[in-house]
Amino acid sequence: MPTEEFTPDSRPEIEETPPLESESAPAPQSGDAVVAKTPYGPATGTRHPSADARQASTDDESPVSPATATPAESASTDESPASAAAPVPPADRSTAEPPDSAEDAPALPVSQSPASPSPSGADTPSAASPAPADSTQSARSAPDVASPAQVEDASAGGPDLSTPPSAPSPQPRETATAGDEGPESPSQLAEPAEPAAFPPAAARAEDAPAPEPSQLTAPAPSTPPTPPSAPSPQPRNAAVEADPSMPVKASSPSWARNASTTGPTPLTAASAPRAQRSVGSRRRLTAWVAAAAFVLLGVVGVGGYAYAAHYQDIAVPGTTIGGIDVTGMNRDDIVTAINDRIGNATVTISGDANATATLADLGTTVDAEATADAALARGEGVADRFTALVSNGNVPVITTTDEAAVISYAASLIPSDRAVARNASIALNGTGTGFEVTSGAEGTAVDSDALKSAAASAAASLSPASVSVAFETKSPSVSDAEAQTVADEANGWIAQDVTVTDPDGEAYTAGSATKASWITVTPSDTSAPSISVDTDKVSEWVSAQADDVNEDPVNGKRNVNSNGDVMATPVEAVDGREVTNTDSITTAVVQAFSSDQSYSGSYETKTIKATWEDRPVAAGAENLPYQAAEGEKWIDINLSDKTVTAYEGATLVHGPVSVVDGAGATPTVTGIYHVYQQYESQTMRGDNADGSSYETEGVPWISYFHLGYALHGAPWRSSFGYSASHGCLNMPVDEAHWFYDWADIGTIVDSHN
Repeated sequence: MPTEEFTPDSRPEIEETPPLESESAPAPQSGDAVVAKTPYGPATGTRHPSADARQASTDDESPVSPATATPAESASTDESPASAAAPVPPADRSTAEPPDSAEDAPALPVSQSPASPSPSGADTPSAASPAPADSTQSARSAPDVASPAQVEDASAGGPDLSTPPSAPSPQPRETATAGDEGPESPSQLAEPAEPAAFPPAAARAEDAPAPEPSQLTAPAPSTPPTPPSAPSPQPRNAAVEADPSMPVKASSPSWARNASTTGPTPLTAASAPRAQRSVGSRRRLTAWVAAAAFVLLGVVGVGGYAYAAHYQDIAVPGTTIGGIDVTGMNRDDIVTAINDRIGNATVTISGDANATATLADLGTTVDAEATADAALARGEGVADRFTALVSNGNVPVITTTDEAAVISYAASLIPSDRAVARNASIALNGTGTGFEVTSGAEGTAVDSDALKSAAASAAASLSPASVSVAFETKSPSVSDAEAQTVADEANGWIAQDVTVTDPDGEAYTAGSATKASWITVTPSDTSAPSISVDTDKVSEWVSAQADDVNEDPVNGKRNVNSNGDVMATPVEAVDGREVTNTDSITTAVVQAFSSDQSYSGSYETKTIKATWEDRPVAAGAENLPYQAAEGEKWIDINLSDKTVTAYEGATLVHGPVSVVDGAGATPTVTGIYHVYQQYESQTMRGDNADGSSYETEGVPWISYFHLGYALHGAPWRSSFGYSASHGCLNMPVDEAHWFYDWADIGTIVDSHN
């Protein structure tokens, strides 16, 4: 930024004015040519017309908060109000930059020398003498500098304003006269402070062009209010006409001090609404995008939940078994579909033999249930149902193969006029207690492995397959000696003892036939047979012995009166027990047996506690043969008295009725029973004491309570009260009818002597 050069003779001289010591402004000394920058004329005290214009230009400005700091206090900070009131020594004009605004210009003290033009010929403002100030006013925090035009008006005297306004006199503004020598030399002036930090968008003072004098106006003074306790922000004053000779206050950025200063600002009043609208538009766009994403996620979530719930118990999309698409099928449907296709899975045999074999013929069994479970396992978990959409959905058919069956079928293809090649093998002996060898022989053979492969292919696709076979003369692949070695091993296993003992010390030992049944022999067409232990058969034996050790608890029954006292104990409570280690015993037996070692172990049991059932006894029933509950129906059969009586609780409701009970050879049973069956009429058959049989038709009103024992009518008898029946209670027909109607299925019958 260009600066104006000054010579030593043309540099304005500034005189420092000491701080005011009294409330009144100092009067100018004689010989001074002082023009006060006030709204009043120098002689009459009338208001200067230019002041009105300047005052109008600053009416919109915020009030200026004055400070009364001393020069020493004002030196502590650039931004405090007091700093503007302190006198500032002149800076080196050769390096000073023009001020950004009038507020940034340093304050000049009042000069007592007459005004004189600068040697360079440029107009220099005259120093203004202060007008009389009100005693209550203090120095302004930011002194103003008069423009050249204002100084000329003041020097000429200005218009005659005869009457000052009634308002309080404004604070005198101090200016400096040109040509006076200041108290300090330029070398003694302080260096400008480092500019304060400001936003990058704001232009620095040195980067902005100096304003033209015609674009600047001087602010009018305002009456300072009472100084605040804390420093107030610097006021924004209207720009004044710039003097290139005045030093620049470089520490104050223009964007933070005066809006009228030339240079860019961070945000103008016109651009603020547009920026706010832009931010608002972006926020609304973000909100719409977020809402759309939320809706999309919701739709996807609902759809995913519906998909996962729909395929919870059925095959997920893309699931196939042997070429069958089972998507959407449940377990039963899949099993049915597989079984329906098994019939198509045949093997066509050609070559030296021609036949069509089923999977069963070739010892291949399709496990439809296990295959269906494997298909459903693809969607077992929620995550699995989604993973299945992008994974291979072909589920292999699960099969098992019986090696002996496929070898046997291969031999059946050989014509009967040819000797069949046979490997030496082992099998159970006649008693089933050991194994013996079946010798091998040379002859014609068919490759059983080719048949087995064809069967596996047909089962995997659940569709027909074909294979070509050829007859060949073959020596036994397994010799008798090799087979005998295997038989000896199996018999050695059988010879080992296997014993399990229960908690009472009773031992359970497996016999030879049982142990022989545990051994499975697997033949081979090319090698010696192999033997293994059938774990399932061992488990069956261990569990069977455990069932004999287990005991169910017997729950007790007690009759108690209304006070809770036990009157009788018809059934005692007995704890039970249950074996808990059948699985571990099975595993141990299999391991020892297959290792040609004996086994001895013990069953471990847990106690199953018996419970008690308390039957409340009706009051007064304590001494009856049957201690019935309140209102409980029961029939008392007194064999000593030959009577039958009906009770409800302790209350007798019918009887006693005389009856004919069983004869000595066919006595009536005793004990507590229940009515379990009734007939209005029936033909009764049985045996007499001498072994002959009898048959009586039309026996009325029968109530059976134990096996063939019943209460029934006996129309063939005319008297009662003795023993002569086959064991039933013969009653008069009308009495039998009454008991038939009154008794229910389950009614207690207590027969006693």
